[in-house]
Amino acid sequence: MAVYEKLGNIYLSNYDFTNAIDNHKKYLEVSENINDSLQILKALNLLAGDYLQTRQMSDAITQYFRAYKLFTNLTSDHHAVLKEKAATLRGIGELYAMQGYADVALNYYRESQLYSEKLNDKRYVADNLLGIGSVYQAQEMFDSAQVSFDKAINLNIELNSRSGLALSFLSMGNLSSNQANFPEAHIHLNSAHETIKNSSDKLNWMKICFALADNNIKLNNYSDAEKQLLEGLQLAKEIKLPAYLENSYTHLSELYRLQNKTDLANHYHNLQNNYAKMMNKDRITNDLLNAQIKFDKEKNIQEVAGLKTEFYAQNQRQKIVIIATIVFIVLLIVAFLIHFHLALIRKRNNESLTQLEKMKSDFYMKITHEFRTPITIIRGLAEKLKTTVKEDQKIRNIIDLEIISRQSENLLFLVNEVLSVSKIKSENKILWINDNIVNCLKYLHHSFSDFAQSKKILYFFHSSSDTIFMDYSKEHIRLIINNLLSNSIKHCNEGDKILLIVREDKLLKKCIIEIIDNGDGISEKDLPHIFKTLYKGESEKDQLTGSGIGLAFTKQLVESLGGTISAKSIPHRKTVFTIELPVKNDYRTVENNTNENISYLPTGNTNMEYNDKEDAKKPLILIAEDNRDMSFYLVSMLRDDYNLIVSHDGKEALSIANEKKPDLVISDLLMPETNGKQLCAQLKSSVATNHIPVIILTAKTLASQRIETINAGADAFLTKPFIEEELKAKINQLLKSRREIREKYNQVILDSTNNADELKNESNFEFLQKVTDIIYREIKNNDFFPQGLASEMCISSSQLNRKVKSISGLNTSNYVLTVRLNRAKKLLTTSQKPIGEIAMDCGFNDFAYFSKTFKKEFGITPSKFQRMPQLQYN
Repeated sequence: MAVYEKLGNIYLSNYDFTNAIDNHKKYLEVSENINDSLQILKALNLLAGDYLQTRQMSDAITQYFRAYKLFTNLTSDHHAVLKEKAATLRGIGELYAMQGYADVALNYYRESQLYSEKLNDKRYVADNLLGIGSVYQAQEMFDSAQVSFDKAINLNIELNSRSGLALSFLSMGNLSSNQANFPEAHIHLNSAHETIKNSSDKLNWMKICFALADNNIKLNNYSDAEKQLLEGLQLAKEIKLPAYLENSYTHLSELYRLQNKTDLANHYHNLQNNYAKMMNKDRITNDLLNAQIKFDKEKNIQEVAGLKTEFYAQNQRQKIVIIATIVFIVLLIVAFLIHFHLALIRKRNNESLTQLEKMKSDFYMKITHEFRTPITIIRGLAEKLKTTVKEDQKIRNIIDLEIISRQSENLLFLVNEVLSVSKIKSENKILWINDNIVNCLKYLHHSFSDFAQSKKILYFFHSSSDTIFMDYSKEHIRLIINNLLSNSIKHCNEGDKILLIVREDKLLKKCIIEIIDNGDGISEKDLPHIFKTLYKGESEKDQLTGSGIGLAFTKQLVESLGGTISAKSIPHRKTVFTIELPVKNDYRTVENNTNENISYLPTGNTNMEYNDKEDAKKPLILIAEDNRDMSFYLVSMLRDDYNLIVSHDGKEALSIANEKKPDLVISDLLMPETNGKQLCAQLKSSVATNHIPVIILTAKTLASQRIETINAGADAFLTKPFIEEELKAKINQLLKSRREIREKYNQVILDSTNNADELKNESNFEFLQKVTDIIYREIKNNDFFPQGLASEMCISSSQLNRKVKSISGLNTSNYVLTVRLNRAKKLLTTSQKPIGEIAMDCGFNDFAYFSKTFKKEFGITPSKFQRMPQLQYN
């Protein structure tokens, strides 16, 4: 089957139409024998195309309508099926177009175009555009025709199709000729001829020769026309098709008649008559209409049969509904009996359910007891302090306050654990991600560094690899590591060591996390029970502060990730908690894979820019963080949504902020050179940067520190370890607030009738108001901007540009233009001056430029705007 198809195509390309048709017939015969609808459709299209090229119109009509009938029964959206449907419709459209039925042809071409666009097949789209354009040309819709031809030219250039481009130029030439623009037609037709000349596409080469000759006849260029007709005749003889030979002799007879060369004219006229007998246009038209009528009749018969089938099916459905209703009633009775039986079973199970509820009640009673103990201590000591405020009781008061502080922290820890348990259990699902778990562990380790330093504990992190990509849950890992590290720090004293180690066992496909310390440790008696719910060790610290929930909950979290947790301890020498998690990559995506090439931030003091997918529309965020692991974690978190610049000390960050004018700054509180509070204060005290929102990150949670930072101008304050979604939400809210303020500034300042008392005390508003006032003052002086404006504002032109853009969203030039246009808009409604004079008053020396920019800004020309008396300036 495929052999016949390929042989037919080879013969067709060599213009051996007889063998091409024979092989395509065999292709059709084999396809029908195996009953392959798609191959039959394809064979019919090939055969119809053969007949169409050889101008055997009756056979072409028969095969195309056979294909049309077949494809109406094919409902598949497979690419190959849609392609053949498009070919069938285009062929029928070409048949109707050749016989002069433009409206019918246009419908078929358009339907073919829908399939071609769905396929995204540019060659089919270009061919349909040429067909649609030719129909528009026949309907004398010349502008529409030219649009279609232009699109076809662009597509054929893109496809690098020599024949397609030549046919597009031919269509453009015929269009110009049809409008009696013969010189322009000559240019297009000559381009078509030069494009296809000496190519293997002899058929289209011949057509272009005839069209070019016909146009030269109309231009009275008879000698050139004769050369082109003889060239076309030679090609027609090589192709050996009667229809094209008849066309050649017709053109030559007409040419020699115009030149009064009677003998030659009569000779070619006689040859033309011999071939004309083979071509009967009326018979072709009748065949085409009969084929359409036959197809419509068969289609109607199928529709009637379908209605009968639907009527029968509807009757069957009614019977089924009646039977189903009866069955439903029976099932209801059975369900009632089953329900009654289950009620008896539930009654028997009441005792078990009661016992389960009692276990739950006991659990929450113990939790409540754990809460009540620190609360009772706090309340008792608070009452005691009220009566012991004498001078000689200060030392005791300090001790009592320390106890209150410890118990308050213990109470907060218990509440947080309960909330965490509640959250995990209520969601009852794991939010898996595929990412580098080393980055996450580094961040969590760093979050406790200040806490460890405050107790003078030696605090370390080590990883055998920079990257371990695997599936895990950030929330689960956060709770697991936070619980273990906080326990470890709690049981260590000054000078002790804590080490977090992460490594990958590639053989066993496991990620192993170890938290090692040489603190108090766990006794041999307590070690087997530490992961049991509500178990408390016998050590003094466990009795005073332990809840018995943390490690049991940690074990549940680890196991929910498919891992295991174990502990070994030699008191006061070495305690090791080991977590083993499976390394899987079931949740890996293409985006995750691209992140595997990300390495740690380079050493050195140079600030880094992270704009992998650079987009001017993305907000620019400056990250000031001295810890490189932390800054890398922030970069990996934000790089997809923002353009980022990273600085490793506050002094460098301040310099970058003055130069780059970021949309937002994220800063650590403790940094060398200039800390986060000082950086924030300096940013907020500068006219050039006081509009930039600042988020401060810190591991310290004292209220006094937060108050000091907020007083320095910080817009938000997050405590480490923070939740990624919380940081992103803060960023989005601050940027949204900044955009809203910017829009309000523009609305208020450009509208001189709006007082906006609530904004008058804001420094950014005052800055923009001063800029606007100067623009109004110098509005006619084009030489003043932007250098003069910057000088009056006592800053450089580049600083002015960044400042104005950060506040208004427009650069200096566009802002000046906007002020001028709004001034002109107001004058057009309040003044009777001519438009040209108003334009001059607003600094526009070129009226055409003024009209163009006014329409672009307000969607209406100045003259139309002025003629609208009902429009009020606002």
